[in-house]
Amino acid sequence: MLKYLVKGSAKRRLLRLVWGQDASGNVSELARLARIAFSAAYRELDAMRQAGLACVERVGAELVYRANHEHPDAGLLRRLATSAEEGGQQAAPEHDALLRAWLADLGAPLGAATAHGPRPPLEEVVASALSLAHRDSTVARVLPLVLWRQRDELDLERLRREATRCNEGPALGYFLELAGRLGGDPRLLAASLRLRDRRRRRPREFFAGSHGPRAVAAMRRNTPKEARRWGFLMNMATDSFRATFEKFARP
Repeated sequence: MLKYLVKGSAKRRLLRLVWGQDASGNVSELARLARIAFSAAYRELDAMRQAGLACVERVGAELVYRANHEHPDAGLLRRLATSAEEGGQQAAPEHDALLRAWLADLGAPLGAATAHGPRPPLEEVVASALSLAHRDSTVARVLPLVLWRQRDELDLERLRREATRCNEGPALGYFLELAGRLGGDPRLLAASLRLRDRRRRRPREFFAGSHGPRAVAAMRRNTPKEARRWGFLMNMATDSFRATFEKFARP
């Protein structure tokens, strides 16, 4: 029904995210969660604000969007946004499983099933894996290993473009830095430096989902310095990445 009533996949994805999942965040965060381009997210969120479907609150230097639960049709909007998933959304688990299989083909110790059919270009697979890493900590843990193993095959400039298109430039910079440090590869470290944005921004949780006050406090205590440098908070120590890397980096 939603596909029939609401034209445009970007509009439907944001409506499901903001109203169906009660997600909130700035434009970049919501674009990443919805898997759409920043420009499309900005356009649709501003349209939602003008229509009274979204509220905007300034938090520090950022504008945070959330559902306007005071809207007179809030109940109807919530039911519509949580209705049966459209075909593209239904395919998401299958796509994630296929992506894990491609990563396994590239040397990630994921124990995934073998992927059948042609694999997309290496840079597209890694860029998609950056988005999946926010929802799958195991994928996050093995990404430095994949980058290091594929370092001679990767077109780093193309990878930068693909990651930027997916709003994952900082995530790519973080994992390139980890891969470079863990594997002692100056090329990966240099590539990470080209992605550095030195403008101050409010740190954000790397992993998607709802985080209570205790979880946020733990992240603030335990975030590795490398992750903090890229503007992320995560309760996953660098030693966790190092243990996986050292176990599987060498034949």
